[in-house]
Amino acid sequence: MLNEFIEKILVHERDRKGSRETTQEVEIYFNFVGRFVPPEFGEADLTPEELEERRKKEERKDRLHQNYLKRKASGKYQAYENKIKDKRKTDIDAKKAAIRAEDIAKGVFVPVCNLPAREPKKGVQTV
Repeated sequence: MLNEFIEKILVHERDRKGSRETTQEVEIYFNFVGRFVPPEFGEADLTPEELEERRKKEERKDRLHQNYLKRKASGKYQAYENKIKDKRKTDIDAKKAAIRAEDIAKGVFVPVCNLPAREPKKGVQTV
């Protein structure tokens, strides 16, 4: 029923790529109303302590993001990703092999190479 009231939802790109804690804008357009922003989502008045904390957090995010961009530009990030990807692939393949061996032992899975050979039947029409 809620879908009947929503015209479209726009999800924008993240503000800062490579960051775990970042903001992302989501716009919801309602039928006959358009884009609606609740009043609670407006800018809130922050205390000086909260402003200082937010500034420190943003500085840390900027520093981490610059480090990420340096790693990405130098190629070390891609090497790290490839190493991690290879390790994950070997782990997943090992788990698959263990599950397959267990299924073969239970008789749930039979490899095609272990099936008895059958000759095609001549003169039999399949529908």
